[in-house]
Amino acid sequence: MKKLIVLLFISFKAFAQFPEGLLADSSDIYTKFKFAKYDSLLTELKSPENEDFIKDFNKKFGAFFDTKKQYEYLLTANIDQLEMDLYDQRKAQLDFLKKAKVSKFLAEHLEKEIKYNYWHLIFAYPIERGNSDQKLRRVISLPNVMVEALKADMMKDASLMHNKSYRNLLMYYITYKNSEEKDFVKYANQLQSVTDKADFAQKNFGGDILDYSLAQLLINNKKYLGVRTTRNIARNIKNNSVRYVFEGDFMKDIIANEAIAIAKKKEEDEKAAKKSAIQFTDINGKMFDFSKFAGKVVYVDFWASWCGPCKAEFPYSKTMHSGLSEKDKKNIVFLYISIDDTEDKWRNGIKSNGLEEFENAWVSPEWSVKASQLYMIRTIPRYMIIDKTGKIVSPDAKRPSNPDTLGQLLDLAK
Repeated sequence: MKKLIVLLFISFKAFAQFPEGLLADSSDIYTKFKFAKYDSLLTELKSPENEDFIKDFNKKFGAFFDTKKQYEYLLTANIDQLEMDLYDQRKAQLDFLKKAKVSKFLAEHLEKEIKYNYWHLIFAYPIERGNSDQKLRRVISLPNVMVEALKADMMKDASLMHNKSYRNLLMYYITYKNSEEKDFVKYANQLQSVTDKADFAQKNFGGDILDYSLAQLLINNKKYLGVRTTRNIARNIKNNSVRYVFEGDFMKDIIANEAIAIAKKKEEDEKAAKKSAIQFTDINGKMFDFSKFAGKVVYVDFWASWCGPCKAEFPYSKTMHSGLSEKDKKNIVFLYISIDDTEDKWRNGIKSNGLEEFENAWVSPEWSVKASQLYMIRTIPRYMIIDKTGKIVSPDAKRPSNPDTLGQLLDLAK
């Protein structure tokens, strides 16, 4: 066990982060609370009288506070061995602190940092492992004997807000405990995850701890947030300075991201709709849908070989087509879709009605019901016009014999 601890320290020695690892960086929402006690901590850590102690502590234990490297270590560690390593490290640090000649203020602060950093890394273990492996469907459950010593009341001491180890632990604790309530099943919907964690925080914390928890949840999950969720969570933050963060540029980013997400979802839905729309059989026996004619105007003619009124309109559609310029013929497609009950009737109908030069398709029996429902085909002939973007702009278009039909097609083809 001791060899493992030594190896851990040696491999992380170049990344020692003490006392920097105890300080709030500019991205930490803690700095918005403007705690006077934090200024006292800065003074103590920078004091010349503590210089030797900090140097020695950093040399021996600095790696313990390097969260980036510690999280990397969690991904490869066995939980039982990890807990023993962390326990021994904590004891060694506390023993070193007891022998140090530092102020009571600094000694008490560091004692809390050491104790809560132990818990921080214990609770980070299942969350970091779960986040790194998307194949896992459940969050790892920590052994009860390992976590029972951290009582709920130990997390509700507002003075702990000044300890970075506690703040690091807080978010993992909320995530783990919320997951525990959900039987450790991982979320498929990240927005729901944020909402549930916020609800858990509101049920279990208050004051600055709650404000910090809600603010950090918003910051950590910004890419998943929508305007409504952000406002619902932010309005429960009592500290005006902290809440203001989420009413300015942060909210502007959320609004912009939501607009992009909505547009993307619409585009994906449209693509999915096209893919899941009716599949037709072309003259060569291949399946296709309307997306085949993207970038062109399509005049769709639903007909059948037994339909007299359908056949009566064919001369008019042929006249329209023959009157088009070569350029317009490239931009306007005449698509004849048969709803005959057999393929032979369709193919014979193409020949007998002289439709060979046009685009032809057949709705096979397996698609006929869906086609009737989707395009609300009650009677034939029935006509539709699809614009260049693939949108059905005239679901019940005018017949070929109507003099206005050609003008509409030409306008859309411009």
